[in-house]
Amino acid sequence: MARKHSTDPQQHPTDPFGGVDAKSITEIEMDESVQLAREPLPAAARLTDLPLKWVLLALVLCVGVNELAQRVEARHLIEKSRDTGLITDEEAQTARDADDLVSERERIQTRMKELRERRRKINEIKTGLDDPEGKTPSAESKPADSPDSAEDATIPLTLEALRSELRRLAGDKYDTYRRWATLAALLVGAFGLILMAVFVRLLAAVVIGGIAAGVAFLFQAETWVLAVSGGAGALAGAVFAPRLLLANMLVNVTLAGTVLGGTLLGGGVYLATTNELYAIFGLGAGVVLGAIVGFKYSRQLFLLAVLINCAGAATQTLWLAWGDLFPHFWPITFGGLMIVDAIATRIYHKVRWGHA
Repeated sequence: MARKHSTDPQQHPTDPFGGVDAKSITEIEMDESVQLAREPLPAAARLTDLPLKWVLLALVLCVGVNELAQRVEARHLIEKSRDTGLITDEEAQTARDADDLVSERERIQTRMKELRERRRKINEIKTGLDDPEGKTPSAESKPADSPDSAEDATIPLTLEALRSELRRLAGDKYDTYRRWATLAALLVGAFGLILMAVFVRLLAAVVIGGIAAGVAFLFQAETWVLAVSGGAGALAGAVFAPRLLLANMLVNVTLAGTVLGGTLLGGGVYLATTNELYAIFGLGAGVVLGAIVGFKYSRQLFLLAVLINCAGAATQTLWLAWGDLFPHFWPITFGGLMIVDAIATRIYHKVRWGHA
């Protein structure tokens, strides 16, 4: 007799995973407290691994310091111009109360240029009257304590005066030099970190190879020994350049943090308390704190220093070439170059080392 099959679905379930709760890999890892070990980046990749939050902090700090420095420089220029008689006391007071610092500085520089031009013409007329044959006395024959020398020494040397001197020395080729200087400044300011990471092996090869060849030359080695030493040093520098630079970052930034931390904290405690014992304790705490911060964040601080130096050098070059194009030229140009360099470096890092 045939056995009757049961038709109850609970006795014979059709879904083998019916009682199983579906979970994602992330949920399983969280339930099991799984911690994934992050594989460290190669040495060459860490040369461009600069988080943007560090750049923003450095940008705010540097722009604030630059703005403060410009205000201090403008006040010093106003006081110096008042002391030399270029502007009156009323004009000096108006300049102190003015908000547009750049226009005030340009107005003072225009007055300085007019004064220098007037003195130059007076000197030419005096030279023509004193020397009818047209012979100009040499610089050596002019006494150092002459009135003209004393008056020129009282005029402060500023960036605008340096720009005028460069324009005079360049002559008709000033525009050509200015275009090349602008191109170089934009490349260095906007791609400084990338250029450092790309050419670090070449630079290390040249430096270490040159040192090895120089040592062999000092020992009066044979020509082939000198060539082999230079080639071996260049090869070693090219191979180990990223690691050597990271080691240099660690040592230099830690040492700088130690010195700066001890100086700032020890000096600050002494200025606040005027007590030598407290200052010694502050010095010790600053040394330890500075060493810890420098050791822990050596790479980020070093890369920020490279970023700031590239942007600062580029801004200085652009200012020399083009002048004050708009109010607050320095902070805007400096900050813009820093942002472009940081974003370009971040994109380069993601594209080049995103798989690492």
